Amino acid sequence: MMTNIKAFQKILSHQERIKNEAQINYQEAMNDFEVVATKLYQLLRKKEEVEKQYDYYLQSSGTVTTLATHYAYIDEIKKKIQQVELEVNQKRAVMEKRQAILTESHIEVKKFEKIIEKKNNQAKIMEVYNEKMQMDETSLRQFLMNEDR
Repeated sequence: MMTNIKAFQKILSHQERIKNEAQINYQEAMNDFEVVATKLYQLLRKKEEVEKQYDYYLQSSGTVTTLATHYAYIDEIKKKIQQVELEVNQKRAVMEKRQAILTESHIEVKKFEKIIEKKNNQAKIMEVYNEKMQMDETSLRQFLMNEDR
């Protein structure tokens, strides 16, 4: 019975290592996602600022060269935004996949913890039962020995 529990404890230890590795992988994916999402946010803010400047030059008497430069810059930022949006989506997908792996490994750890808990409870019940049987046997022997006298 105890060897059975020890085997499950070894499996649990292995599952915990897998879970810890999954936790590290998820954390890395989350950090990667946050870096790219921050980059996207900064690009969107920059685009907004440049568009405000462009609108200001449109309403004032800005030169055609200034307007063309700002328009080209806005177009360049839009292209970068599209690239970074793709990267954000890829990083999000990786992060979500790793979160699913982490969740699954957490569930596996919990399963083995429950199995070990049940096995330990069964072992305790058997131990109490065996002790009771030994006490009954001892009592019966004492009774029989006293009957013989």
